[in-house]
Amino acid sequence: MEVKDYKPGDERAIIQLFELVFGKPMSLEYWTWRFANNPCEKLMIKLMWDGDKLVGHYAASPVQMHLHQKLLLTGLSMTTMTHPDYTGLGIFQQLSESLYEKMGGNDNAAAVWGFPNNNSHRGFIKNLAWKDISILPMFSCNNTLLRPKQLEGAKVTDRFSKVHEEAYQTNYVDYAVRINKNSAYLNWRYVDNPVNEYKIFDFTELNAGFVVCKEYTAGNDGMKQVDIIDWCVPADEKMTRNVIQHLAAFYPAANYSQFNMWMPLGDERHLQLEKLGFANHAPVTYWGIRTLQGSDLSAPGDWWIQLGDSDVY
Repeated sequence: MEVKDYKPGDERAIIQLFELVFGKPMSLEYWTWRFANNPCEKLMIKLMWDGDKLVGHYAASPVQMHLHQKLLLTGLSMTTMTHPDYTGLGIFQQLSESLYEKMGGNDNAAAVWGFPNNNSHRGFIKNLAWKDISILPMFSCNNTLLRPKQLEGAKVTDRFSKVHEEAYQTNYVDYAVRINKNSAYLNWRYVDNPVNEYKIFDFTELNAGFVVCKEYTAGNDGMKQVDIIDWCVPADEKMTRNVIQHLAAFYPAANYSQFNMWMPLGDERHLQLEKLGFANHAPVTYWGIRTLQGSDLSAPGDWWIQLGDSDVY
């Protein structure tokens, strides 16, 4: 068996291995969007081959981060896969160390980070030298607790522009670590995504940035829930209330049971949203990092983190 870098055309074998391991398809369109069309224009993929048979895969999605005023390249840890006939051979650890060596060397990446699930968390910490940053509970509110009211000047838009980029930088300049969400990144992540459909609420005419939402059916009763994927609103109690009430008017309680989001515990917005009825509960997500070079980014209070920073949502 041999570890190799990705080369053009390997994506078809990757897609086949994904379906074999997880029992569901990954479209070529999704793979192309996530990896080939990533705005960082780097490929962080290591593959284990047994002859011409792909038996292992590990990839990270490049993410440009702000560390104070400096831009750093990092990687969001993505899909790990081992062919079911090749389990127990240490393939994942070999691929991981090979990928991290490449990222910290040729790619000049500062860290790899992400959200290990319950099955993989222990292995990342014990075998791959990751550190826990924190755990992230879902922060939710029953829609019936909210008072729907449309906010004059708010609108829905289909694309991000420089004004949204500037709003993000302004609202979160105090956070030492945050994704570089320029308009190119935001459009790639939310507008160009071939799998999920997001709605972009534009509050820039009110000097309040934007909110990105995704709705989905949660149970058998036909009721839906709304994930607030990205929250770019100033830490102003009145504006927080106005934006939430506007969302409640757009997503009426008769059809949408609750709103869900991630919100950093130490952020003033957390307290503002608690006042409206938001509370932390399951599911809880592990959040960790491995530093590859340079600064330690593992202090949770330094990060602005949102559901949209995960590949799951």
